[in-house]
Amino acid sequence: MRKKIIPLLIVIVLVALNTQSLHAKGQFPSSSKVLSAFESFGIQKFQEKKEATPFSLKNMNGNQISLSQFKGKPVMLMFWATWCSACKEEISLIEKFSPEKREQLTILLLAIDGEKKKRIQQVIQDLQMTLSVLLDEDEKIARIYGVNFIPTAFLIDEEGLLVGKIVGQRDWLAPEAWPAIKEVLPIH
Repeated sequence: MRKKIIPLLIVIVLVALNTQSLHAKGQFPSSSKVLSAFESFGIQKFQEKKEATPFSLKNMNGNQISLSQFKGKPVMLMFWATWCSACKEEISLIEKFSPEKREQLTILLLAIDGEKKKRIQQVIQDLQMTLSVLLDEDEKIARIYGVNFIPTAFLIDEEGLLVGKIVGQRDWLAPEAWPAIKEVLPIH
């Protein structure tokens, strides 16, 4: 029995040493390289794309805004509430996207908490928000999209198809954030 165990142990040690050597030389992918950008950032990429449910909501000025207005351009829908501190932190980071990034990706913030416009307006002023805020006062759109947690964001491609979902707080200024979005959406 010992005669069989010793050669087996030698083989295991040699395989382990060889694997370490390949990692050190960069010839064997490390686990961090295996993860795609969208996976490392926590984007749930949909295997089957489906059409984003159309909707029309009022913005803070009372104008009706429809999702269909943005067909032909990638869109991020972010569901948030005035009482959600993680949401407000995320919005502050997204507001810092460069003008080029904001030109490439339409960002719509859907306020779902049913708060009075005055409270939402106060948060907009406090955060110096310039992004479009839409009022989902009865949370109808949030329910249609299956939002159970906020912040939650959905990525919609140029054809109006849902391609990904992001649940929970993210650091939108992290180096991997934009590459992750670009991996899921056709942004050039």
